[in-house]
This record gives sequence, structure tokens and C-alpha cells, in this order.
Amino acid sequence: MKLRTKITLLTTAIAVSVVFFTLLSVRGTIINAFRGELEKRAFSIAGNLSDRIANHVLLKDYFQTTRAVNEVLAQENDLEYIYVTNEEGAMAAHTFNDGVPSGILSWNPLADRTMGVQLLDTEKGHIRDVGVKIFNGTKSELHLGIREDDLKQTLSTMRTITFPLIIAVTLLGVVASFVFSRLITGPLDKFVEFTKVLGRGEFGSRVDVPYDGETGYLARSFNRLSMELKTVRDKMEEAYTYTHLLQAEKLSTIGQISAGLAHELKNPLTTLKMLFQAFREQPDMTKEDAEIIGREIEKIDGIITKFSGFVKEKEFHVSEINLNAMMDRVISLAAFDIRNHGIEVHMDNIETLPSIKGDRPLLEHVFLNLVLNAVQATPGGGDIRISGKKDDRSVEVIIKDRGTGISPDIRSKVFEPFFTTKENGTGLGLSIAYNIVKSHGGSMFFHSNKGDGTVFTVRLPRGE
Repeated sequence: MKLRTKITLLTTAIAVSVVFFTLLSVRGTIINAFRGELEKRAFSIAGNLSDRIANHVLLKDYFQTTRAVNEVLAQENDLEYIYVTNEEGAMAAHTFNDGVPSGILSWNPLADRTMGVQLLDTEKGHIRDVGVKIFNGTKSELHLGIREDDLKQTLSTMRTITFPLIIAVTLLGVVASFVFSRLITGPLDKFVEFTKVLGRGEFGSRVDVPYDGETGYLARSFNRLSMELKTVRDKMEEAYTYTHLLQAEKLSTIGQISAGLAHELKNPLTTLKMLFQAFREQPDMTKEDAEIIGREIEKIDGIITKFSGFVKEKEFHVSEINLNAMMDRVISLAAFDIRNHGIEVHMDNIETLPSIKGDRPLLEHVFLNLVLNAVQATPGGGDIRISGKKDDRSVEVIIKDRGTGISPDIRSKVFEPFFTTKENGTGLGLSIAYNIVKSHGGSMFFHSNKGDGTVFTVRLPRGE
């Protein structure tokens, strides 16, 4: 059973129940009030009649007594009977046409009471016997029976009104509950459909519900959740793409370093080759030859260790970084290109920079990329100056070359992915470097004048 049907049935049942029990309580109140008024009227009639016939009863003038009670019976349409007993309790006068009913004196005995009322269930329906003492201390009493004809008519009228009213309220309840259920289940249906949309991965969609009350709050929460999921998914896709771009650029950089690695390894390998060629002709090894072999092997081991440290680090993790040691390592990795281009590197104030927190391999990649770019920007030789600055909140590493500079028409595209002016470049180096610095909470920018070189500045926060 749908929620809308349940709400309709429940609302209708509540409406009908409220009307039924309300009418039931009203009916009881009306009956009690009517009977109360009926009894008051009966006591009033009995009291007036007892005063009127008191002298007749005292004088035992039962003819006048009978005349008086018949006159009252004729005037009051809802009176069924009237009878009077004398001082001894015997029947003195009455209005019964078919004789005195058997046992009537025991219907409502007053005994020591001055008045009393008794509900009688007769063939003619319910009759209230109202009795009053004519003379206190005697058995002389006046009793009259009053019918509930008006009450029956009132109840019949109420039934005539009640049943159509219950039917009308039921129909109205059905209509109102249907409308009410639509107001509730309409937005709920939209929320259910919206969850299906989110389940299909269609993040960024919005649920169209009027923004008021709890429903509006829920709609805003759903829409905010949809947008946040879309943002998270976009960031995950961006991170996935960024990781692959980083790997591609790193492989490109490794290719450049590999050329230098081959050159660095060639010299000690040539020396070892010449020594072993000499050993083949003359097996004796001198102490000097052993020392040369040891140094060349240590040199090869150092070169391979540096290279391995660069290519094996792949996971992102934070550690404390000594910038001076890092820049020394970067210069050693780029040593082949630096020497091959006839460039001198000058370091100023790098050793005074404080340690920072960050991912060492990634930041090493940033500075190596900048140094290699500076080397390639000065093909005719010259110098590169690397300097450091610091303040209370950040540190700066500044790399300045004396190259050709960057043309004004392409400066806005320098950090864009896949933009390059190099014949064999990937266009990813500076873009990835920029994002690495940004992910560390820092910034990277440059100043360049055509023909006067370029200055790249990497600003990183101190601490975490």
C-alpha cells in the first residue's frame, strides 16, 4: 500500500471518528439536559397542583380533587397520568380511564422523602413518575407520569441530521486527506526520484521543491549534497588526470636525467675498462690501481643511488625538508646539463632558509624542472642564480637565468597544460610544478623581460 493511500485512509478515519464521538457526546449532553428540564417542569406542575388540591384532600373532597387533576392532565399534553393518595396512603383520585394499574403505589414510594422521581419502562415507552408530598408526615402524595415525547422527537431530528452530516464529513475528509496526502507525498516522491538520480551517479542535479518549512530545508540539503558529490567526483577525476600527467612529466624529466646519468657513468666505466684491460696484460695490481677502482665504483654507486632516490618515490607523504640540501641534490641531478651548456650556478642565502614541511620528491621535481628550464633558456652559456628569502610566514626560492626571456604574448599560457615552445617538450612541466606548489599551500610566479632573462619564484609556507 502506498504512503498516499495510508495517509488518506488514516486522515479519513480520524475525521469520521472525531465527528462520530463529538455527535455522540453532544447527543448525551442534549438527552441529559432535556431530561433535567423535563424533571424540573414535572416537579413544578406537581408542586402547583399539590398546593391547589391540598384543601380538597384535607376535607376529603375527592370530587374536586379529581376535577383538578383532570384539568391539569387536559392542559399538559405530555402527561400520561395523575393520581392522589389520602393520608392513609389509599388511592383518592386518579385519571386512569381503564382502571388503576396493579401495583402502581409501589412504583415510586416516597416514604420519608418530600419528593422523588422514578424512570418507568412501560408499554408506551419511558415514563418519569414524579411524586411530591402533599402533607409532610402523612402518606398523602401526588404522582404524575410525564412522557418523553419531545425527547424522542428531538432524538429523531438529531438522527436525521447526524447521518447526512457524517456522510458529508466523510466525503470532505476523503477529499481533504487526498489533498493533504498529495502535499506530503508529492515532495517525498520527488525526493525518492532524486535519490535514484544520485544513485545513477548524476551528481550536480537539483530537486525542484518549494523552499519553505522542513520540506524546503530537506530540499536544500539534498541539493547541497548533490553539488558536494559532484565537486568530490570532479576532484577525484582531476586528481586521477593530474597523477597521470605528473607521471608523464616525471618520465620525461627522467629521460633528460638519464642522458646525464649515461654521461656520468661513462667516465668511471671507461677508467675501469682501461684498468681491467691492463690487468689482462699484467695481472699484478698495485695499491694505486685498487684505490682508483674503489673510487670509481663508489662514484658509480653514488650516481645510481641519487638517480634511484629520484625515480622510486611515488607516494605522497609529508616530511621535514632542508631546502639547502634539496637544492644541492637538484643541482647534482642537473649537473650534466649545467656543464654541457657551460653554465655556472650561484647560490645565495639558501643555507639560511628554515626547514619546511612537504613532500620531498614532489618539491624536488619542481625545483629540478625550474633549473632545467633555466639551463635550456641560456643555450649560449652564462650563469644561473638561486637565492632564498624568508619572513615570519613563508620562504621563497628564487631561480634567475640570463636567457632570452619569455615573449609577452605567451606569458599568460606558461602554466597551462600542454603548452610548450620546445620542439620535444610535453608542455606539462610548469603546469604540474605549479599544481604541486599550490597543493603545498604555496604559490609560484615569474617575471620576465625579453632578452633579459626570467626570474621564477616559489613561495612555500613555513610549518605544515
